[in-house]
Amino acid sequence: MAILRRKTANPNDVKSIAAANLTNPESVIRLANSMGITTVPFDLDLFIHKLGIILNRIIMDNEISGKLEKNKSGVWEISVNALHHPRRQRFTLAHELGHYFLHRNQSNIFTDKALYRGKEMSSMEYEANNFAGAILMPKDALLLVLKNESNDIDFVADHFNVSALAAKIRVEMVKRNYYAY
Repeated sequence: MAILRRKTANPNDVKSIAAANLTNPESVIRLANSMGITTVPFDLDLFIHKLGIILNRIIMDNEISGKLEKNKSGVWEISVNALHHPRRQRFTLAHELGHYFLHRNQSNIFTDKALYRGKEMSSMEYEANNFAGAILMPKDALLLVLKNESNDIDFVADHFNVSALAAKIRVEMVKRNYYAY
């Protein structure tokens, strides 16, 4: 009898990570854990670095939150608005990672204006926002905090190092069980 093994990404091999099909937040969190990266709160800078993505904190127009782009050398770069609050920058980084894992085969550039709040949001932006919330505030960890520590939005935001708005939206989504993750 033959035993089939599924090929998994080697956490030290950027090419295998890039080739891996990591389209759900749980698999991304597992990958980060396998790399020794803290996931609550998520060490996005280290994770991005280990993925081989270039990270730029630069001054942009205030309405631009960030950008994911494949450069001329074929290397992905995330740029985030250095003028924005650090917690907003974290959400933007996670949002751009959402584009990287979910949409990088559909375009070579994603520019995000204030994370497309409201009715202007396309399905890709909506998916990237949900992905960002799920990796920054994993469902199981969030439910534990709400059950065992506090359901105060400011407490949740501090615990996961996100904005109160991001925490509020994620808590509402998890409580309503909108998403499997």
